[in-house]
Amino acid sequence: MVKKWTCGVCGGEVIEGQRFTFLGSLGAVHVECLTARLAGSLRIDERDLLALLDANEALLYAIVRLKEADKIAGSEEVKVALSEVRASIEKSAGKISSLLQKLQDRQ
Repeated sequence: MVKKWTCGVCGGEVIEGQRFTFLGSLGAVHVECLTARLAGSLRIDERDLLALLDANEALLYAIVRLKEADKIAGSEEVKVALSEVRASIEKSAGKISSLLQKLQDRQ
């Protein structure tokens, strides 16, 4: 079953596998919506925004790919290893989301 949320910026549907992140104040947010919302703000260093969005995208892509790898893995040993790696990346993605939240709060 595919998970779905509502984008905290545009109100549109966010579907698991799309490019999105979670921000505490907005919930699920499309990456494109977040970029549009924050880009051009005089209170935000755009280099920081681009760096965080790029890192966020890489981590979210890795999470999606690891979920797909888990679905095709045959042995429990491999499934556990993939799950552990995914959990580690999800923790890192949380740190990046926290920094994006700070930028959002400055807006």
